[in-house]
Amino acid sequence: MSTQAPERLGPYRLVRKIGEGGMGVVHLGLDSEGREVAIKVLHPHVAADLKARDRLTREVETMRRVRSPYVAEVVDAELVGGQPYVVTRFAPGRTLEETVLAEGALEARQIIRLAQGLCTALVAIHAAEVIHRDFKPSNVMLVNGEPLVIDFGIAHLVNATRLTQTGMFVGTPGYLAPEIIRDSEITQAADVHALASTVFFAATGAPPFGTGTFEAVCFNIMEGRAQIDKAPAWLRGWLSRALRVEPGARPSAQELLRMARSLDPTVTSFHETPSDGPTGTKRMGNRTRVMDNYADVLPPVTYGSPPAPSPAPPREEKPPPYVPAPMPDRHPAPRVDQRVAGYPAPPTHPPAYQPTQGGRPPQQPPPYSPAPPAERKRYLVGSQFVGLLLLVTLTALAVMLPVAVSAVAVALALVLRVGEYLFGDMVKRRQVRGSSAADPLLVLVGTPWALVKAALVTLVHVPLALMFGVCVWGVLRWGGGMSVNDAAAYGAGAFSAGLFVLPGGGAPRKAVTRSLTGVLRTPGAALVAALVVGTAALLAVMFAMGQNPSWVPWRAPETVIDELTSQARHSTMGLITGLIDSLLNGMGMGFLSPWS
Repeated sequence: MSTQAPERLGPYRLVRKIGEGGMGVVHLGLDSEGREVAIKVLHPHVAADLKARDRLTREVETMRRVRSPYVAEVVDAELVGGQPYVVTRFAPGRTLEETVLAEGALEARQIIRLAQGLCTALVAIHAAEVIHRDFKPSNVMLVNGEPLVIDFGIAHLVNATRLTQTGMFVGTPGYLAPEIIRDSEITQAADVHALASTVFFAATGAPPFGTGTFEAVCFNIMEGRAQIDKAPAWLRGWLSRALRVEPGARPSAQELLRMARSLDPTVTSFHETPSDGPTGTKRMGNRTRVMDNYADVLPPVTYGSPPAPSPAPPREEKPPPYVPAPMPDRHPAPRVDQRVAGYPAPPTHPPAYQPTQGGRPPQQPPPYSPAPPAERKRYLVGSQFVGLLLLVTLTALAVMLPVAVSAVAVALALVLRVGEYLFGDMVKRRQVRGSSAADPLLVLVGTPWALVKAALVTLVHVPLALMFGVCVWGVLRWGGGMSVNDAAAYGAGAFSAGLFVLPGGGAPRKAVTRSLTGVLRTPGAALVAALVVGTAALLAVMFAMGQNPSWVPWRAPETVIDELTSQARHSTMGLITGLIDSLLNGMGMGFLSPWS
């Protein structure tokens, strides 16, 4: 499988890479109508793993179950092809991790807004019976100050089969719950722990369990050694409740949201009453205890070996207290999903090339910024230009064969309009709730109504195009001095073009653009198509201007007008109705004429 990123994936154009994680690469893309989307593509070596594909399938199913303005919704997905990918709504902005590393810890007002938004998202996630398992600063976007959860890469349904091997886990160590590290039963309480760790990072600029070696961070997490005293005083009670070691001692997402709504930077008190629940945990109640200090907000400290089912490890085997190692002047930026948030921010201007221990340059994704409108249009101009050349070819053919090609143009406009009504609506549905196995059935059921709707619109639109053609005919005949036949031929070309360019021709145009965008998957293909169709259009125009039109299966208009004139039908309306009557009779459809 090729490791080079394609220029297209399905109907989407890839603009540039905006991020990379352990499972795949995230690209900024454009759909067939030029709207920005985020496309997550599995790494080739990961896509070859059936378990990874299962995880991606679960991600799509999970995100479709969640409905929240604080969770990025799925637009589309392709899970069975050579390059599985998921398309989500593009969120312009920076991740919480990037924001804090660049600007420092958030202000109190921003912290409360972040905590309430994340808790609201977690309530929706847990209501869908989902465990996210990967709440962390790099998975939270800040869009106009509001948080948006963007990645469900390792989420799974409650009670779903574990896909990881025994003794293994996936996630970012600095934000994992103790039960995930212990490989014990994982519940929704793990998300509460990770959410609180993410808010702690936003409030302090550092992870709650320190930085350093993998073993030291995991040890601090399992021992409950959160550095709560580094957090603002008014936030410590909320954090200490959510960061407890035992899952049953943590509040639910709904209770955590209620507590977040009560956060106040001017108040350093919290409410608690004992609970009679089986776990012996304390729940928020009505009694208020104002603290003189904040020592009792911290996790309980056990002096000595805590009771445990298994014997405690010898004291000498425990890792020594964490002492930060001196940081070198040039620290290569780790990958987004592997960075423990306490690392120092990468330099503003990274060095051009600095090999790591493996001999490869560090990989740092480019800035996360939306494409400008001019760049979006550039990715559509190829298909639109080829469509314009096709319209020129059709118009030239209509000048050469006015009757036959005009009839074909009407039928083509009708078919394209039906296709746009069917598949355009399907694309809009997918943008709301993603692709579904029921889409083909909905297309089949909607076909009769699309036919009726397209026929009615075409019946209204054809007379408008016919009037446009008659106007061109009159201008060329009496204003340009052309013969009747030549002016009528150009009028037929104007009629055929009017079916697509006049008001009401938007649906056929969109259908052509959508079809060409799906076929021309690279700029090179668009260039080749433009050259081929452009050559055909040039030849068609040259032939149309250099030979007399053929009116088969009708007779030349000049002959018909002479016959009508000889019959003393001199009025303008008489000539027009006579021409239409003669045209329909010549095509074998005289029964449609109202003047027969």
